[in-house]
Amino acid sequence: MMKKIFITILSVIAFGACDVLDTEPQTSLDGNTVLVDAASAEGILLGAYSTMQSDVYYGTEYVLNIDLIADNSVFEGFYDSQMEIDQKAVPFTNLWVTDIWVSIYRVINMANLLIDDVDGIDDPALDRDRVFGEAHAVRALAYFDLLRVYGEHFDTQSNYGIPLLISSIPDSDFNQIPDLPRATVAETYAQILSDLNTAIELTEGSSDTGTMNYWAALSLRARVNLYKKDYQAAWDDANEVITNGPFFLESNLDNLYFTTEASSESIFEVEFNDQDQSAFNTYTIRRNEYNVDISLLESFEEGDARANYFTVAQGRDKTNKYSDNTNSNNTKVIRLAELYLIRSEAATMNSNDPNTGLDDLNTIRNRAGLGSITSIATLEDYKDIILAERRAELNFEGHRFFDLVRLDKIGEVLDMEDFRKVFPIPRTELQVSPALVQNPGYESN
Repeated sequence: MMKKIFITILSVIAFGACDVLDTEPQTSLDGNTVLVDAASAEGILLGAYSTMQSDVYYGTEYVLNIDLIADNSVFEGFYDSQMEIDQKAVPFTNLWVTDIWVSIYRVINMANLLIDDVDGIDDPALDRDRVFGEAHAVRALAYFDLLRVYGEHFDTQSNYGIPLLISSIPDSDFNQIPDLPRATVAETYAQILSDLNTAIELTEGSSDTGTMNYWAALSLRARVNLYKKDYQAAWDDANEVITNGPFFLESNLDNLYFTTEASSESIFEVEFNDQDQSAFNTYTIRRNEYNVDISLLESFEEGDARANYFTVAQGRDKTNKYSDNTNSNNTKVIRLAELYLIRSEAATMNSNDPNTGLDDLNTIRNRAGLGSITSIATLEDYKDIILAERRAELNFEGHRFFDLVRLDKIGEVLDMEDFRKVFPIPRTELQVSPALVQNPGYESN
């Protein structure tokens, strides 16, 4: 749906820019002149973060649906879209699969507007490097999120990457909107890493956890390289964040979840408040949209403090990670505990020694009140242990299904067919974009 998508994108950007600049309302946007000063650039950047807040993206569903299709959550609500995801047989007409494509490309085009045009702004108030760098980091996150849902991110030799829109779409001529084919997975990773390299170079010194700051870009590059299986690069970046970043692990887990403020280990959060709300509390506690899979509760070791962050409401098991009932719960996109687990896994897989990453693994276990693991026999045993540790630490934060996919465990753990490692390209996109090719195994017309 490329053509339809970007018409909508530009309307959103136009009205967002008007709000920020407090100018007269516009009915259309001249894509070549919207960025006229520092305020308009900041407005477009704010618009990208605002779009990340949408319910289908980091407002709720991108995070929770990834646990729903795995084994952390069960759906006991009434939405067909989530029922299909919970049943692990997602069709190409699924509403979330359709909507998240559109939402993420909106973010990408807002980043593109900044990347294309910010150099042309003559305004001494503009922090050009920060805005330019942050836009690249936002685009990298958006592309990686798209790749994990729709692309074969686990195979760098695969042709099934995602369409790469790297120039902004002007509203002055809709015929310029391209019908983009899919890039390869290698090309997609190359674009993501190029964006992150630019972001890291330009945002050094920034650490605002509500933005894709320097440390967030560095952390995301560690995550991307872990998925890409470039383990030395993943270790290097995770080590830099852990060693030199301004973050530390919370000794009390209440400080992670029973607050609406960023914790000391938060690296990047999509922020909400009582006026600008997420839907996490509504869907995980007040209603039965995303309840807890009993297998998650049974997976905790005795004495694990993380097993205490569940509750019972309406007779069903619920996660208590989103406890603020004003729906001011932030989305924890990247936090320090994940970087310890990345560094552990990267060290282990790079060395082919199952014990190389034990110190970092045990750091997270010890924080949860568990004893240290002293020895692991094989790499396969390590994979099972790191998956269990990531499940205990990061449940209901949007990692579980992706972890099982990248470590090739969806058949063993979820009894899913191999082609379902990725979601289908939406039917609506295939209908209007002839250059798009469906993922193998799914319907295409």
